Amino acid sequence: MFVDRIYFPVTTLGPGERVVVWTCGCTKRCPGCANPELWETRPEAAIEPARLAAVLNDLAGRTGAHRITFTGGDPLEQAPALASVLAAIRSTFDDILIYTGYTFGELTAMPKLPKGLLPLPSSPQPNSGGLPNEGSAGAAPSAHPEDAPLIDVLIDGPYVEAENDGVCALRGSTNQRVIVLNPALETLYHEEMQKPRSVQNAVFDGRAISIGIHGRPQTTREKE
Repeated sequence: MFVDRIYFPVTTLGPGERVVVWTCGCTKRCPGCANPELWETRPEAAIEPARLAAVLNDLAGRTGAHRITFTGGDPLEQAPALASVLAAIRSTFDDILIYTGYTFGELTAMPKLPKGLLPLPSSPQPNSGGLPNEGSAGAAPSAHPEDAPLIDVLIDGPYVEAENDGVCALRGSTNQRVIVLNPALETLYHEEMQKPRSVQNAVFDGRAISIGIHGRPQTTREKE
């Protein structure tokens, strides 16, 4: 797997304090992308899935982290390696959030999508609005059934700069969906979607990084 960086704690890419993993490699190359430096894979960024899983499990053991976000790049362009990592960290992390430029429909139609990453096409449709089901309010994440998908929450679709309304704290443009696959997390993510955007500034490996969903780009008229 190709990974650029891992950082903890992050509070701007999902609810709570989270581990965030930035992968390398994305063929979507959306105009206005926040991380164009991660479009290409680099040999020095390669790490075996088992090694990455061990690093993440160790980090969780030392910090108490139990929420994790994979972004990029596009993690699902490395779907087999990602599935291997998620299976190995599933018992450690009870909130696994994945950002991808592919839509849910595109992903489930992929013939080589690893089994278990997402619900089967015959499974109930995921909640794509982040709205809680009746009776789920206040529910704590439960143990994952064996047939539950490895991904708890998927934020899907390419970033479209013209559809960045500067509002939702979880997605960059309104075409993207927050798809909650774990019913125990629906209320938590619904509440997160109501919050304003924020950006966390940090230093990683000697370089300044800005973490989070950035604001709506200014139009030419607004800049004048």
